[in-house]
This record gives sequence, C-alpha cells and structure tokens, in this order.
Amino acid sequence: TQLGWSQVVGFHTRNPTHRGHEWIQLQALERTGADGLYINPIGRPEKPGDFLPEAIMLSYQTLLEFGYYPKGRVVLGSFFTYSRYAGPREAVFTALCRKNMGCSHFIVGRDHTGVGDFYPKDASRWIFETVGDMGIEPVFFETVGHNPATGEYEVDRGQHLDRISGTRVRESLRSGSYLPDWFMRDLAQEVLMGELQSGRQLFYE
Repeated sequence: TQLGWSQVVGFHTRNPTHRGHEWIQLQALERTGADGLYINPIGRPEKPGDFLPEAIMLSYQTLLEFGYYPKGRVVLGSFFTYSRYAGPREAVFTALCRKNMGCSHFIVGRDHTGVGDFYPKDASRWIFETVGDMGIEPVFFETVGHNPATGEYEVDRGQHLDRISGTRVRESLRSGSYLPDWFMRDLAQEVLMGELQSGRQLFYE
C-alpha cells in the first residue's frame, strides 16, 4: 500500500466509537503484530434509530485528531453498505470485503451483525473454521467489559464487569445524558452532543 503496510487489521462497525471497541481495536493490533488498523464503518443506515454515517465518522475523526489512537497506524474510511443482520454468514461476507480492500486480518466480535440472541455465541467462530482459509485471518473477541475494581478492560469470563454496548450509547445520546468516561470518552460524547444542540441529526429516522 501507499503507507508501506503489509499486515492490516480491518474493523467493521455501525456505531460511534466507545471504549470497548477502542480496547478491542488496539488489542487486535498488538495480538497480530499488524502494521496498521483500518477502521471501516458502514456508510448506509438500514433501519430507524441507526446512527448516520456522519455521526460515526465524526466520533472517530475526533479521537484520531486528539491522539487517542497510535499516530500513523490507523486509517479511517467509510464502507458504503448496510447491515443485513445475517450473523455468521455476514461475518464471512464482511471479512471478504475487507480482504478485497487489502486487509490481512479482520476483527470478529461475539455476535457479529446478529439479531439479539438469535445466533449461537460461537456461530461466527464455527463458520470461519468450516469455511477454512479465505486469505484473511479472523481475530476473534468475546464480550469485553470494564472492571470497576481495577479500571481495566477485560474479556468477560464470568467476573463482574460493567457492560459496554452501542445500544447504551444510542440511548444516552437520545436522552441527552452523558455516560461515564470509562464507557465512552467524554470528548466523543461532547462532539456528538454538540451536533444535536446545533440541530443536526445523528440518527436515521
């Protein structure tokens, strides 16, 4: 690539950045030893209540500008597609799309583009094992939360963790209330709240 990267981790999202996703992204960089991270939010909302792509991109652009991601190791770009909520099959589809964009690795979360608890927790892992080598390596993560005792972010293994989710982010912005900084950085919340106060929309209606 123009940046000289040979190993790139791709990240698919339909939500503004929160601390759980930040942790997963940086852990994936460290775990894979990749040269860089490609944060690639979807650019087409599908249902009422979905975040508009402008809101998602603004949250990431703000944190990149203020140095919350490692300098020179992150690229942000929108992907003009929409969620099909096809769970494990969509995980394979979105991984192949990122392979075509030049990624060598792809982050797969606990319930990648799923619907509630419709798909088994291990469905995404199972389908990648079944499909075999696709030319892009999945990087699996289970549910991640905040440990109030240590202030650290951890994979949920049954210990008491504060849950982090895009749904809570959506609810807090709609109600005009702030989440703790450990959930979503104050700076990202302030920028998005400022958009609302200026009369700009964050959600697809």
